[in-house]
Amino acid sequence: MAKLKDKPFALVGVHVGGTDAMQLKAIMEKEKLSWRSFVDRGTAGAGPIAAKWNLTATPTFYAIDHRGVIRYKWMGPPGEKVVDAALDKLVEEAEREKARQGGRVK
Repeated sequence: MAKLKDKPFALVGVHVGGTDAMQLKAIMEKEKLSWRSFVDRGTAGAGPIAAKWNLTATPTFYAIDHRGVIRYKWMGPPGEKVVDAALDKLVEEAEREKARQGGRVK
């Protein structure tokens, strides 16, 4: 993930039912995860985030593009290759768009 540092996308994780903040922190440290992740209090589908975003699986991951649009949603661990391919695609699209506009992307 170091190659994607400061690139134009966001990756967000939401954990529903059964995971508390300390467990999530330990998992993130062990797995060296660098994206934002949230614990939704309550049983699966009953917490405020899960209810609003219709989440039933944990973890659920979102990839958000440079315009703030959710482009990918994975329910359950998608695997590193799947996430890397999706993020590479988002970065390439953002860089092409920026180049067409005469600007540069980090």
